[in-house]
Amino acid sequence: MTQSLAAARTSAGELAEIVISGDLARPARLTVPGLLAWPQHEAHVAFGCATSGVQHHRFTGPLLHDVLTAAVPAIDPSRRKDRLRFLIAVRGADGHHALLSWAEIDPDFGRAPVLLGVTLDGDPLDRVGPQLVLRQDRCGARHISGVETIQVDGGYPATGGTW
Repeated sequence: MTQSLAAARTSAGELAEIVISGDLARPARLTVPGLLAWPQHEAHVAFGCATSGVQHHRFTGPLLHDVLTAAVPAIDPSRRKDRLRFLIAVRGADGHHALLSWAEIDPDFGRAPVLLGVTLDGDPLDRVGPQLVLRQDRCGARHISGVETIQVDGGYPATGGTW
């Protein structure tokens, strides 16, 4: 974590920031208040925790797909399946990572309602940062608290090349 992001997460007066980068025409730096400008969705989740049992929470926030689409990924619009080569890496302030495929969140494919949660049980997450919420995950393994970076990678060639 960079010093400025570390300071934003610990200073009482600063807002946490999320950096969205990678194969995008419009990389972005967003805060929770900035994410509140997006259409908000709600997710009720139950996480089965090995040490404390099942935890129930309610999150609100924009869809990850909407936020990333606005960053304009380098997807070839003439090739419907070109977007299937994109991966999304998410890192939290505590070092946890999760990897998703574009196909999971795309409405034409998996249509998973993945949120960038900006409230948790009605409380704003302004200072700690948004949370990656995948209500379809049974145990919350890909739930990321304090999201600080999202990297979109389309480095898998659509045609030609080997991988």
